[in-house]
Amino acid sequence: MTPSGFLTFDIAGTPFAVAADRVEEVAEPTGITRLPFSPPQLEGLANVAGRILPVLDVTGYPSLRLAWVGGRRGGLLIVLRAGDGLLALRAGRIGGTLPVERVVRSVAEPEDEGTPVAGRLRHGDRSLRLLDPDLMRLGRGSALAVPGGMDADALTGGAADPPDPSRERASIRLLMVDAAGRPQALEMTDLLLVFPVGELRPLPHAPALVRGVARVQERSILVTDPLGAGDRPGGHAVVMRTRRGPVGVQVDSVRGVVRVPLDRLRAGEAGAPAQSVDFNGAWLDVKGVVRMLGDRLDDIGRFVPDGGDPDDDMADSRLPRRFYRRFLTLVVEARVFALEFERVRRVVEIGDRLRLPKGTESFDGLTDVDGRILPVIDLRRLLARGTVGTIPATPGIAILVDIDGGTVAVIADEIQRIRKIASEDVDPLSDRLTAAVIRLDHALIPVLRPEGLTAAAGGTKVLSLGKDAP
Repeated sequence: MTPSGFLTFDIAGTPFAVAADRVEEVAEPTGITRLPFSPPQLEGLANVAGRILPVLDVTGYPSLRLAWVGGRRGGLLIVLRAGDGLLALRAGRIGGTLPVERVVRSVAEPEDEGTPVAGRLRHGDRSLRLLDPDLMRLGRGSALAVPGGMDADALTGGAADPPDPSRERASIRLLMVDAAGRPQALEMTDLLLVFPVGELRPLPHAPALVRGVARVQERSILVTDPLGAGDRPGGHAVVMRTRRGPVGVQVDSVRGVVRVPLDRLRAGEAGAPAQSVDFNGAWLDVKGVVRMLGDRLDDIGRFVPDGGDPDDDMADSRLPRRFYRRFLTLVVEARVFALEFERVRRVVEIGDRLRLPKGTESFDGLTDVDGRILPVIDLRRLLARGTVGTIPATPGIAILVDIDGGTVAVIADEIQRIRKIASEDVDPLSDRLTAAVIRLDHALIPVLRPEGLTAAAGGTKVLSLGKDAP
């Protein structure tokens, strides 16, 4: 069976690859429980995303002659499917993915005998060792990890005990916004997306509640003002699902999404809102669609564009239904941003670039990557907090991103790692450069919209430079 592509990474500074369809996820390293009588390549056992998995480190194969520099092991675990189960491979930096058609495969070298290296991949002037998870020997000692005997098929991962729910505090998520000069707490049950309000088209004979119609995602959205944000220009619209179709609620600004334990909620009294929340020492009413629009929805229903389809949930903007999504986090001017990992082809060192006359501030010219001429977009110039267009002093690192059938080299100061983010921690946002916001380490990290990057750097002219030749 021919793989669809290869995930590339380094182990102890040496490039490796594995078939992408064998990769389950990339996880953060956890505590390792060592096993007696296990072979050198088996580090031990770890709880990875709720599964007890054996952790393999190929530097334990003497014939490969690999060693982690300074005794520091790789900071990632690549979860691989092997046989009928899973195992975790310790790795260093992730390099991205390589399509099958861009590599030449050859047989393994003599020093690879007795190791999980199944062959070599040639990509340009690089040679990568191709690992086969089915060749990763765990040894008899790892049988101690699985109750019930010495079945070799059971050595690739057993289910861990689920967390004790009695130790977890039940909570809900709320979108915190500012409107009418004070903070507001909005329910997220019916939230579809948030977008910055640009030009509003007023509607004649509409109720005072209606601000107008705005254009977002190639369709029109009715924008209302039930919170008293007023006629100030700008702000954001929080689009909510209603029985008459999607309707936007105008706010001055968006603070972000917070997870609030249920013990910080209290039920309202007679004639008061259903719930209030303790937010930074102040009690705020929790407002949903019914609370904000109520009976007034019937008055504005005829102004909802396209007839107000109740089943139109703007599927392109909904929170994903998958358990998690993967993002590559990167650093630009000491700020952390993210890109969807599925859009990242690979990460490379940036070489010389040819700067072109009449380019935009962020379009940094052209560069040669493995014989291909690719356009370069420097995020340090595009997202600069100082003078826009200033050429950075350091070359940075290049992320090759697939955008609308082309490939663009996006420059950042440094790459962090691949992050696995729970779907419930990915919140929709729509503006020129941002596709979503992820909650990570108690911070809100913007997910960059690749199409927005090219639009800011020159649009179709940039993309046409990075397309594959027919």
